[in-house]
Amino acid sequence: MTDNRNEKIDHLWLLTKALYRGSFLGFLLTLLFLPFLFMTDQTYAWHNAILPLERTTYNAMMFGSLAFLKTLVIVFLLLPAMGLHWTIVKQRRAH
Repeated sequence: MTDNRNEKIDHLWLLTKALYRGSFLGFLLTLLFLPFLFMTDQTYAWHNAILPLERTTYNAMMFGSLAFLKTLVIVFLLLPAMGLHWTIVKQRRAH
């Protein structure tokens, strides 16, 4: 019975590690996105050639997409990883 319980906890640890690594890669992707956010004149010209937009609309879309990316990484990767980590540590201390 104890062996089966440890196997389940090992699977949860694997999932937690994967979520932490996904969070790290998500934040790395966010950092790689930042230069394009600050090179607004060049990226605006590239994007405007594909889809004509007003400058204020374009700026709002760029900052909004950065905020959306950060929110997705935090809500769907980092917070579940932290919650699982905390729960597993509490379970191990209890037994």
